Amino acid sequence: MDDNSGHRSDHSRTKSAATFGSSAYARDRHALLKLLAELHGTGIQNLLNLPQIAVVGSQSVGKSSLIESISGIKLPRESGTCTRCPMECRLEYNDSAPWTCRVSLRIQDGDSAEEVPFGNALTDPDDVERRIRQAQRALLRPSLEAHTFLDDSDLNLRGGGDTLSFTDNCVCVHIRGPDVTDLHFYDLPGIIVNVAEGQNPSDIDLVRSMVKRYISRPGCIILLVVSCETDFENQVAGRLVRDVDPTGERTVGVLTKPDKTDAESAPKWQKINDVYRLQTGWFVLKLPDSRELREGISAEAARERANAFFQANEYWHTYAQNNAGRVGTANLTEYLAQRLSEQLRESLPRIREAVQKALVETIAKLVSMPPELKNDPTAEVFARITSFAQDVSRHIRGTSQMQVDRQGLVQRLYAAFRRFKTAIRATAPKFDARSQTAGEGAVAFTELDSDEGVEHDSTDDGAVKIVDVMKVATEARTRELPGNYPFSVKAYYIFRFLEKWESPTFDCFEGAFKTFVEDLGKLVDEHFGVYVHGGLLSQIQTIVNAQVHACAADARIVLRMEMLKETEAIYTQNEHYLEAYKAKFLGHYKQVRMKRPKSPSKIDLTIEEPAPPRPGSPYHDAYRRRVSPRESPTDFALRALRDAGYADIKATDLPKLLPSHGLDPAFDIMAEVRAYFQVSYKRYADAIPLCIEQALIRKFESQLSASLVSDLGLFKPGAGTKCAIWVREPPTVAEQRRELLARKETLEEAQSLLVQFG
Repeated sequence: MDDNSGHRSDHSRTKSAATFGSSAYARDRHALLKLLAELHGTGIQNLLNLPQIAVVGSQSVGKSSLIESISGIKLPRESGTCTRCPMECRLEYNDSAPWTCRVSLRIQDGDSAEEVPFGNALTDPDDVERRIRQAQRALLRPSLEAHTFLDDSDLNLRGGGDTLSFTDNCVCVHIRGPDVTDLHFYDLPGIIVNVAEGQNPSDIDLVRSMVKRYISRPGCIILLVVSCETDFENQVAGRLVRDVDPTGERTVGVLTKPDKTDAESAPKWQKINDVYRLQTGWFVLKLPDSRELREGISAEAARERANAFFQANEYWHTYAQNNAGRVGTANLTEYLAQRLSEQLRESLPRIREAVQKALVETIAKLVSMPPELKNDPTAEVFARITSFAQDVSRHIRGTSQMQVDRQGLVQRLYAAFRRFKTAIRATAPKFDARSQTAGEGAVAFTELDSDEGVEHDSTDDGAVKIVDVMKVATEARTRELPGNYPFSVKAYYIFRFLEKWESPTFDCFEGAFKTFVEDLGKLVDEHFGVYVHGGLLSQIQTIVNAQVHACAADARIVLRMEMLKETEAIYTQNEHYLEAYKAKFLGHYKQVRMKRPKSPSKIDLTIEEPAPPRPGSPYHDAYRRRVSPRESPTDFALRALRDAGYADIKATDLPKLLPSHGLDPAFDIMAEVRAYFQVSYKRYADAIPLCIEQALIRKFESQLSASLVSDLGLFKPGAGTKCAIWVREPPTVAEQRRELLARKETLEEAQSLLVQFG
């Protein structure tokens, strides 16, 4: 507090009360503080950081006396009625109208607040104390209508289950008059360290958390009131403020009761800024004591006695002369008004930007909410059903946005169908045409994959050897002519792979069914999730589940019949493909038969060209006269055969000329069985997915709308009543909408005030 140069500088900027009210500076400050009060009146301080002053102090430090000295009104003082809730004081200078005071109740409602007038405007300052007491009572008994407290009928109520100890709701006092200095501040409940017998000990933490919530806001100027009557270390308000504002940048200190000091304590208090340093320093006020308050001392008399104290007191006289700008209520009020208006001016660009941003975000949240029901409930349910059915159709056809945003139904079904095709292809019969196997265990040999058109290595695990095929064919003969063998042998090997198709078939169906059900569940939630409260979601889920399971049951029957077409009969009209595949596999098996393994685990797949004719042979001269020296023996042989009249001969036909060593029946059986697999597997790989699509997916789609309308009974008597219940908005959604609308209204009101201010 000895930083006198700073204090004198502050004092030099003050203006005399006689000229201040009419100055341009005062008018500008008046407009700023009026704007600030109006912004607080919207409740927007709960949404963003507004400049404000919060008066903080422990019990019995003279905080109420300070408020009375600044505002010129009296506050309730009897036990149990004062400082039980925040009080917002808005002081407004107006030299063209008589003194008035309006009291209202600000009720917090989420992020917004509603300010409700409490009684008519008062014109006598002596009536304000009673009105504030009534307002505090009304806030502490929220279950009763506020206006019932205006006639004092309930003022003597004590306790009760619905009586609050403290409340965040606020009593707003708006004072306007010619002798009023522009200022806006909050008076917070005094910080307590204990409670009276019968009161709730949790009130101690309740008050501290309330005070801390206010003063923790970055834009809050903390007016810390400290009594010189008690050691500073024993006043918990100072410790709480220090925790929130450790640098003292936002704190303005006020010392009260300097008359309670002596020759030893006065110098310590005068140098408090050396111990508890605040960037703005400390003010010292002499406020009316309890005896003067009982006598009903006027504000003017109180100021005169305060001046007399600082002029005559032996401990404070010199200090007051050296720090004139930091002594007295008038200097404190002037400083606070100036600092608050300057802080608001600096914050206006940020406030405008924050209001605009918050308004855009609030509107976006409102837009994203389910539309509020305004139509006839039955029409609303029908519209929802129609929209749902259309979305299901888009989903099934692969035109839904979900197909782009994430892997959709069609993509996942096709993935299941590809897995099915792979599983069926893996059942292809495996024949080993080699003349011998090298060693025991799994030995590699060559197979032909007609899908890929290439040969690849396989192992002899489960492979049927050609000698075993020949043995089965021989033992199966009955009365056939030599060289003929029963068709039952081929059927035997065909049914061996066909019987393996049941498991992949129904695995594919169940996988597709699960995928479809999962997608339907997501779509039901998307379209009807907001109606869980009224029961429409549950109704839709029940109907959709029943229908999709009914379709699945029918589809399984159709699928079984489709599978029986293959597994109970051997048939094809694709003779061309069957013959082509048979020729290809016959040549392949004969070629494999002629090879010898280079090692116990690998077969040489190189196709050797036939050796050129030996000199002197009948064909040697013809071979030498071939068209081109670069012509291979295979090309030469094909050309020669074509010249001989075999016009359609191809290179793949040449392996048929290889010797069969008496195994022609086995080669024929193996080639035809393998060829039939190719024909049947290709048609079956298409038939099953198409069956699933038609019998399950498309059938469900075609029945969906009619089933929903019928099962919900939308065109039956009483439908309107049921629909009204089903689409009833959940309380949480209704509350969220109400809060967002209130916030939007608050932000729009604040934005309008900022636009009007310029």
